[in-house]
Amino acid sequence: MTPHVSRRALLASSILAAISQLPTRAKAADSTGTAHRIDVAVGPKVIDHHYEVSFTEQEWRARLSEEEFRILREGGTEHKKSSPLWKEKRAGHYTCKGCDLGLYDSDYKVVLNKGWVFFKNCQPDSVLTGNDLVTEYGGFTKKSKRTKTFIETHCRRCGSHLGHMLYIKGQILHCINGTSLKFTPSV
Repeated sequence: MTPHVSRRALLASSILAAISQLPTRAKAADSTGTAHRIDVAVGPKVIDHHYEVSFTEQEWRARLSEEEFRILREGGTEHKKSSPLWKEKRAGHYTCKGCDLGLYDSDYKVVLNKGWVFFKNCQPDSVLTGNDLVTEYGGFTKKSKRTKTFIETHCRRCGSHLGHMLYIKGQILHCINGTSLKFTPSV
């Protein structure tokens, strides 16, 4: 019997030292889950970032299913192997389900038997990163002794949560929720 490995356990087993040098930014959502603006670190300089696409919580709920809202707007994680995109092998393009911004291309996709969608790279100027605080039990919390910090990925245009960056098999990969993506096969 294969032991069950949760995404949070996969995150916890990642080597953070390799990704700790990546630029980070402040959390984007306000208390209603609506992303408006963030401060982005660009080297030592911090710049003010405004999202091009912004909706109220009610508007997001009308646009997204309950599961999509939980993942894109509340930073949730889909169940392992629940999205058919994790094993998608056709050529094509992946866009943000929240705003249709082009995020990833199949040329950079890595199919791993882990149950989520992995990419080596994103499209230029498409993804922002931030700190995601996770307890040893997988829940989100404020910083404490039992908290680990992971690199979270968000859509640059609407702030939707996509997934995390992980160090796997000697490379840094974007580990993305298929629920956060729309796939369009190449013709």
